[in-house]
Amino acid sequence: MDDLRTRHEQLLESHHGALREAAGRLLGESTWSLATTALLLTTTGPDRSRLVAVGDLGRWIDHLGPDLDAFVRLRRQGIATEAAYAQCHALEGDSFLRAWGALEGRHPLVSHDDLNGFAVLSQQGFSRTPRNLLVVVNWGDQVTAFLVACDRRQRDSPHPPA
Repeated sequence: MDDLRTRHEQLLESHHGALREAAGRLLGESTWSLATTALLLTTTGPDRSRLVAVGDLGRWIDHLGPDLDAFVRLRRQGIATEAAYAQCHALEGDSFLRAWGALEGRHPLVSHDDLNGFAVLSQQGFSRTPRNLLVVVNWGDQVTAFLVACDRRQRDSPHPPA
């Protein structure tokens, strides 16, 4: 956990300009909605930081559709792949099979439930004092999300809080 926190802090330092811009936008927003500003960082590729609306995170992060959320929940509970597949097929039938078939060898990093969780985290951060910005990091093999305080004094600091 401390290693991840350190990695987050280092990533924020290297994206200070984007963090400052995102914090400024977030502080200018009067109410929370799915259009609320978030910062998406990636550790690979040319476009490593992007200001996005919370509701648009699914456009930028490969994710499983909602028909596979039950499967993901079962796997996270420790149920074997075959057993989770059988249970979801029995409960959801053809809609589950279509969603499973649509994967076509892709390995999405997050589920629809995860995207909803990011929205909840953003909403919680928006209501804090000082307001907190949702930062989502796509590491290439996993996705993490956390909040960063957007206090106007801290926004101009070279070392933003994590």
